[in-house]
Amino acid sequence: MADDPLTGREIREKNPSLAAFLAIFPGMGAVYNGNILKGITYMLMFGVLIALTSNAGGSDSAVFGLMIAGFYVFQIVDSYNEAVRLNRGGTAAQGRTGGGEDLSLFSSIVVLVIGVLFQLVNFDLLTFRQVSRLWPLALIAFGIKIVFDYYKREEKHNGKH
Repeated sequence: MADDPLTGREIREKNPSLAAFLAIFPGMGAVYNGNILKGITYMLMFGVLIALTSNAGGSDSAVFGLMIAGFYVFQIVDSYNEAVRLNRGGTAAQGRTGGGEDLSLFSSIVVLVIGVLFQLVNFDLLTFRQVSRLWPLALIAFGIKIVFDYYKREEKHNGKH
């Protein structure tokens, strides 16, 4: 066990297998690893995918079903990998600032957009069918984030701040 440099408290090692097992319930692996906001976000994303699948018709429901399966496996693997990183000491300071969690701007925007879309459905300004047809925008947004992160790492690596 080591001491947390931010709080001075003793840090207990995380069991990666237990984190993966708990992630059978979406978000609970992240909560076990100490990332409460990430766990809640995973729970909400899982719920949104289920809602979209149940309200989609035809081939759209198959696409959302595959997205549920992919997300489900992803969050299990992510929980395992995060527990391993925590045990190596690599993410204790990276994932937290000032003792709290640092939820990325991108994650915040994703949750905000999902909330706005569902509220527009509640106001009958959109239908679930229209919302379900917007799923490729999520791929575009993730692609843009990956490219942005790549260039950000390159700038940091090359010494340009």
